[in-house]
Amino acid sequence: MNKLFVEHAVILLEKDQKLKFESFLLKNSSKETTYFSVSYINKLVEEESKRDTSVIIEREGQALRSMSSGERKIAVLKYLLSLHPKVLVVDTIHENLDAKNLLLINTLLREYSESGILVQLITRETKPVLPNAAHWIFKEVFLEPYHKKITSFFSKEKSAFAKVKIPKTTTEYTYDYNLLVKLTDVTIKFFDKVVLKKINWEIDLGEFWQLVGENGSGKTTLLSLITGDSHKAYGQNIILFDKLKGTEENVWEIKQKIGYFTPNITELFNRRHSVLHMVLSGFYDSIGLYVKPLDRHVILAKEWIELIGLTESMNSTFMTLPLSQQRMVLIARAMVKHPPLLILDEPTSGLDASSTQLIVSLINKIAQETKTTIIYVSHRMETGLTPDKTYELSKTADGSVGNIL
Repeated sequence: MNKLFVEHAVILLEKDQKLKFESFLLKNSSKETTYFSVSYINKLVEEESKRDTSVIIEREGQALRSMSSGERKIAVLKYLLSLHPKVLVVDTIHENLDAKNLLLINTLLREYSESGILVQLITRETKPVLPNAAHWIFKEVFLEPYHKKITSFFSKEKSAFAKVKIPKTTTEYTYDYNLLVKLTDVTIKFFDKVVLKKINWEIDLGEFWQLVGENGSGKTTLLSLITGDSHKAYGQNIILFDKLKGTEENVWEIKQKIGYFTPNITELFNRRHSVLHMVLSGFYDSIGLYVKPLDRHVILAKEWIELIGLTESMNSTFMTLPLSQQRMVLIARAMVKHPPLLILDEPTSGLDASSTQLIVSLINKIAQETKTTIIYVSHRMETGLTPDKTYELSKTADGSVGNIL
């Protein structure tokens, strides 16, 4: 039996302690412990250069030297998992991974953790780690319990909003669309530059999508085709709410069915609107509140404010709130009517880890408790987010293409 680990563990250590920890691990663990590290990958690469072969070449039919850093990590992790270790220690496994490889790595680790003991080494508290694991910190030659909060990369922790249900709405929509959103072979050019190439994407009612792509991959352009803000949509095979773009649709009718959030929207709310008025304005599609609201709308707005934990700040000026609270207010504003489609464009950009998890928790709750279809947009896979499907935009030399992950 392993001397050290009898349950999942997370170990925090400084970068200059890596060698000391490796020595500590060698002395205190059994032969049933397998250690994934960059140094082990480098050792395999060196073996390839000397012998023109390695266990990876035999398994994958490809040399590590010809792989990207992400592909190397996945190939080596798969090999180590094939050994069926009782304890797997992983070090620096999440660095330098794109969205697709990060998802695959986390899936492999999640599956292994159901039968084996997984130990993750981290060098920063903000690093995403195992849920329900013992937390330790390495001190020179021994381990000490570590009691500070460390977030999880596949945590199923209770939502921060679990005590309050999503408020109902008085607005009625038709939720029987055959095709909510469908793009078929959509190609967008600006002058001679192809931005999107042959995009095929179908979104059904009630689905929760994450749209992923690095900066400049065309995410904003793709969104503008759906929201009706781009004239480039005309002439394309785009169906929104059962209507083909450019035929019988009314752009304002489309916009009324879409709740939309982008961090830049705060630039429109530069007056001294209160938090309550901000949420209420979602019922009237206005930038701030300029009419006497209906009593039933006031009740629902207050319920949303209670949900996001801002009841005491209800009459405070919106622009004086911390950034994370402003984001929650704007998401509530976008959701008060329970629109058929909610688009969230980079809702966590510029936020720290704890604020990001708060926003993610709120969005997960909306997905679970409403019929609203969600498109969550980000440049990377979001920790803790639980989408049904992911659509990735990949940059190519002749325009971005989309893939369902």
